[in-house]
Amino acid sequence: MNAIGRLAAGLGLLAAAGCVATPVQVGRAAYQDNCSACHGARGTGDGTMAVFVSGGVPNLRGLAARNGGDFPEAHVVRVITRVSDLHEGIVAMPDFGALLDASPTVYTAPDGERIRTDATVLAIADYLESIQD
Repeated sequence: MNAIGRLAAGLGLLAAAGCVATPVQVGRAAYQDNCSACHGARGTGDGTMAVFVSGGVPNLRGLAARNGGDFPEAHVVRVITRVSDLHEGIVAMPDFGALLDASPTVYTAPDGERIRTDATVLAIADYLESIQD
């Protein structure tokens, strides 16, 4: 079963139990399935695949600290959705393919830019915001 299937199954179990998953919970599950191999289970950049990434893997727990204390949600959405210039010439971060097609939505950045993305990407951003040091 792929990551989307596991996420859907998990949400189905929560719904059947009468629980409603929060965006952070959905984001945590999606992060663990799609991001933790490189960024690590805690987001510190120490995943099992990180050793194969030249230049290292970013510590995602310090995104807000590196941005003057404000979580850079729009930047995170751009990077995951691959609309950021950060990816020019970089092949280390995979294209999430099906993840970006499961629940299409439009994110409006603070500067007014409208980014076609996926609800799961927004949930991952919510989760990352929740783990900032």
